[in-house]
Amino acid sequence: MAAETLAINGGTPVIESAELPWPIADEAIRAAVLLAVEDGSWGQYESRWTEQLTEKLGSFHSNADTTHSTMLCSSGTIAVELALRGVDVKPDDEVILAGYDFPGNFRAIESIGARPVLADVVSNGWVLDPDQVAEAITEKTAAVIVSHLHGQTAKIEAIRSIADSASAEKKISVIEDVCQVPGGQLNGKPLGTFGDVSAFSFGGSKLLSAGRGGAIMSTDAGILQRAKIYAQRGNDAFPLSQLQAAALTPQLDTLKAMTQTRHSNASWLIENTRSLDVLVGLEQVVSGTLPAFYKLPWLLQDRTPGWTRAEFVQALIAEGLSIGEGFRGFLRRSPRRCRKVGTLVNCQIAAQQTVVLHHPILLQTHEQISKVADAIAKVVANPP
Repeated sequence: MAAETLAINGGTPVIESAELPWPIADEAIRAAVLLAVEDGSWGQYESRWTEQLTEKLGSFHSNADTTHSTMLCSSGTIAVELALRGVDVKPDDEVILAGYDFPGNFRAIESIGARPVLADVVSNGWVLDPDQVAEAITEKTAAVIVSHLHGQTAKIEAIRSIADSASAEKKISVIEDVCQVPGGQLNGKPLGTFGDVSAFSFGGSKLLSAGRGGAIMSTDAGILQRAKIYAQRGNDAFPLSQLQAAALTPQLDTLKAMTQTRHSNASWLIENTRSLDVLVGLEQVVSGTLPAFYKLPWLLQDRTPGWTRAEFVQALIAEGLSIGEGFRGFLRRSPRRCRKVGTLVNCQIAAQQTVVLHHPILLQTHEQISKVADAIAKVVANPP
């Protein structure tokens, strides 16, 4: 691309439109919320809205062989904690998670009094490496949190096999974090159905959004019962409101179509930025996998001439992209708070070099998606 004046330096942005709104208030959501207001159910502790959402989430993730039951809660962070309590993690147990992950998962382990154990992510990626999980297991290991992140599907079947075979004396539970990926699939099965229990988030920016909220899901009634007992303090201490449930229920009807659209547009962007050697994107999607893109990631290489990551992100924002940096990761956490396995070199790369594109653009026209690629190429070609 020929030299151009970047928008951050006074040039014309590639994308002129304002930031895309999310969540989208479509007619089905509007009608459900209005009905909840009109019939007074929005102010009730229990009503058909939470019942319908619970049933619909379970149905979406169940098949002829398995039935998944759902417990609603107030956030994805609380969902992870309830999942840990549901699988009976106790104080002084160890819980393995990636050294690059959402910070709430680390804190959820600490809230129980258990000890986080950090394992590395895959090379040029953002999800747990099964080989590193195997190295992290000790006699104290009680659970593994497996997060699908940034559109990358974790090798959860391999991790599940490692956990199941690690110890005949003490079960190692697998908690599947699907907060970023509702609607995604692996080998034809919905993500959220591979662990002993899964955690969902309905935060304002999420693919299923109610502003706040979450859920846990399992085929094991005992897991849900332990979580419910912990949550009951005379009433539900971590509730999802009827109004939130009314807004969420219709979104499950459009989730599959939106997931396909995001996947198609994300795949095009990955391929059309692959020639920019300063960026490393996701590998080709494995057959049988349908990613769900809450964020579309790249690794910004150290050799990028002239740019720091913060400067690169700000230049792209000026060109009209909703883009930011990835998680900080847990590499700086004190040995008093966690145990680290190996050098965590891939976590360090992810924490220092990740940039992520926010998902609303992935529902737009091909013309808009092409402009995203043009904006990235423009910034790469015009370093400071």
